[in-house]
Amino acid sequence: MRGSFEYAYQLFTSYIEKVRPVDPNLVFDIQTKSCKDKRFIMYFWYFGPLIKTYKLLRPVIVIDKTFLKGRYRETLLTTIAIDPSNHIFPLAFLVTDSETIKSWTYFLEMFWSNFHGYDTQFVVISDRNPKIINDVSKVFLFVIHMFCAFHILNNIKTTLESMMIACRMAAEALSCIDFDKYMNTI
Repeated sequence: MRGSFEYAYQLFTSYIEKVRPVDPNLVFDIQTKSCKDKRFIMYFWYFGPLIKTYKLLRPVIVIDKTFLKGRYRETLLTTIAIDPSNHIFPLAFLVTDSETIKSWTYFLEMFWSNFHGYDTQFVVISDRNPKIINDVSKVFLFVIHMFCAFHILNNIKTTLESMMIACRMAAEALSCIDFDKYMNTI
């Protein structure tokens, strides 16, 4: 919370090393650009107790991303589940410099390799991001992949709103060229 971003990122690996004696099942993996260059490309982690409680959660995993603010503007990929009391339960995290097919593949493979041993079939919910759609079918072979209704609803609203604007612009067009231009956008 205080200090520079550089200092905070330098402390991250030492923070993980301080957590490890308390949580020996902590999984942490960091990918760097090279052995000499200690700048990370991405790092994955989840806390050990999650493996034990994962069996008690509903068999629905939600995967999504968010953009971190600040100087470096990384992307945070997350998996969450819902417990029986309808509370959000974060499972695993990956911080990466950008959302790419490589980062999604790495994240989903790390998640699967650590959480798959429980012989439970589950549903994966995500937005309709093509990077996620392709990776889910490759990494999770026997899961049902559904799309988030919230994202679909927002896409429909945006599409309908832009279509309504285009229809109004076409109706108010003063020339055939403008009318055709607006109708072609619909």
